[in-house]
Parts: sequence; structure tokens; C-alpha cells
Amino acid sequence: MNGEQKIDVEAFKYILIGIVMVAVLAFFVIHPIKVIRYDREPVEVQVVGKEIADMDGGKQYLLHCMKADGEQETLELHEKSIGERFERETVYKQIRKGKYYKFNVAMKEEFGSHYRTVCGAVKLINGYTLETAAQ
Repeated sequence: MNGEQKIDVEAFKYILIGIVMVAVLAFFVIHPIKVIRYDREPVEVQVVGKEIADMDGGKQYLLHCMKADGEQETLELHEKSIGERFERETVYKQIRKGKYYKFNVAMKEEFGSHYRTVCGAVKLINGYTLETAAQ
């Protein structure tokens, strides 16, 4: 008799776990987690100028860049977009004027910035020029 009660308790425990799992799954199906996802665009540019501007009561680290098609664009280094491993000031100092870089760029709305924003790590491209990009 004791063995049958033990089996009944174990069965009840597994049935209860199953009911809880189904309830949690049903909750997330009815109320999905809404995460705003923005696309990141990889761009290869030459940095032709750098600027630290005072806007909205804070410093904005700006990179004036030229794309392979000759179009100029200003990109911003935002504290939140660089990531936790990097500091905006350090990344800004390491980027050299006249060099070619590959950036992942987000739309300005994602971080509430004035310009499109550089996200994550910055990659220096060796041997890249506007002439090699056109080929």
C-alpha cells in the first residue's frame, strides 16, 4: 500500500509540473514579449574628419565619413551603442582620420541620437581604398 501511495504522489507531481508548464507556455503565447529589433547595416567608409560637438547639454562624438560611392555621411559614437566592453572616448581616440573602417551602423532612432550610430566594435580595413572598393 505504501508503494502505491508513493507512485500516486510521483504521478501527481509530474501532472502538476505539466499543468504549470502548459500555463506558462499559454501565458507567453497570449502575451508575447515585445522586443524592438533594429537592423544593423555594415558600412565600409573612410573617416575624413572627427568632431566633438556640444549638443543637448552633452558631448557628441562625430565621425565624418566618405563611402565608396563618394557620398559623405556623419556617424555618431553613442555610449549605449558601443557596448559595455568599450568606452566611447577611447574608441574615438583610436579611430584615425584618413583610414578605412568597417562599422555596423544603426538608425538614429534606436539610441535617440542625432546621426546614424556606430554599434559594437570598429574594424580597421588594411589595404582598402576608394579605388579598390569601386572594383
